[in-house]
Amino acid sequence: MFILFHQLPLVAMFLAVLALSIAVCWLLIGLVRFAIPRLGHRLDEPLPIRDSVINACGGLFALIVAFSAAGIWNDAVSARTAVQREADAVETALTLSVVLPEEARSALTSGLQAYLRDVVTVDWPAMARSMPVSDPVFDRSEKHLLGAIHLVSQLNTAAAYSPLLNQLLEIRHARLARLTASVAGITWAQWFAMWLISTTTLLAIIVCNSHAFRMQIVAAHLYVLVASAAYFVILAHDRPFIGRISLQPTAFQSLMTR
Repeated sequence: MFILFHQLPLVAMFLAVLALSIAVCWLLIGLVRFAIPRLGHRLDEPLPIRDSVINACGGLFALIVAFSAAGIWNDAVSARTAVQREADAVETALTLSVVLPEEARSALTSGLQAYLRDVVTVDWPAMARSMPVSDPVFDRSEKHLLGAIHLVSQLNTAAAYSPLLNQLLEIRHARLARLTASVAGITWAQWFAMWLISTTTLLAIIVCNSHAFRMQIVAAHLYVLVASAAYFVILAHDRPFIGRISLQPTAFQSLMTR
């Protein structure tokens, strides 16, 4: 479900989150105004509920949003670092390939160029669909990389080409880090906790202002706007390789012309 939100344009994403939040808000308002008279209370009288409930729930929501945002930031940094490491290692390997015999150099260069093409045309769309790391779709690019590693390691003077072999291994390590980062993000437990706490806070606001209908609507909708903005920011940055502001394979595309 969240993948559908991630793929939306930013304006449409915010409006979708806001619309869902407003729908939940009016559902809660209707439930509260329906339940209060049936519990023996009058709608025009304040209920014996302290405003401190709102402060406590709001503080918990702010805390979990901050916790989730910190995780998203770390995931984004890890993803960018992995992509840059991988691209740098490929560039270095292409540069070091000049020390190889002509036939081996040609085979290695062709293998790395094929690897770059598959990273851009196969890996990136698969990561945008949040495919798991173990999915066979990623085997296509990996076979080119494994072939390059096997080629260099089988040379008679492989020890002389250890810097090149190390760079090929660095490409593989960075690739695994990139794929791992592509499925990182907010967990279902975090989403559920954020929704539960924000909904509880909204319910507390509606209940505490039940005696003043206009204030109830204003207070509830102000909170909905703030909560929707928080959800929007998290959704927009949740997955490093999904969405309109995701990481692009620019570093790999520039190497494909070499």
